[in-house]
Amino acid sequence: MSAQPVSSAGAIPMPPLTPEGLRAAVAQLVPSRLEQLNEHLVHAATQAQELNSLQPLRSFTEYWGIVVAVERDPVRAARFHELEAVVDAGLDPEAARAAVTEIGALIDAEATRGRDREPQWPR
Repeated sequence: MSAQPVSSAGAIPMPPLTPEGLRAAVAQLVPSRLEQLNEHLVHAATQAQELNSLQPLRSFTEYWGIVVAVERDPVRAARFHELEAVVDAGLDPEAARAAVTEIGALIDAEATRGRDREPQWPR
């Protein structure tokens, strides 16, 4: 189960890494996760205030930026969900291990690309 090339054909543009941009993209791509995004944002904002740090908000934008980056490309999203199903099934430990490795590679690739897309939080 080596990493499959993924196509960006059909991909929607990457939104700005702001709560509004990410919320709009999630609403379009995976509306079933919108409530989760909103809860995560409230939690991150509360943590940011308690810790007097923007790091929880930066973590929020990084996480949801990766979710959107994966979901915005139909080929990449299909592969990601196929791999999740292999892991969730848990029928073959070797296949699950390979799927987790490939999921990690997809996430790492998006996180690396995401570093080029600076979150638009106040500094």
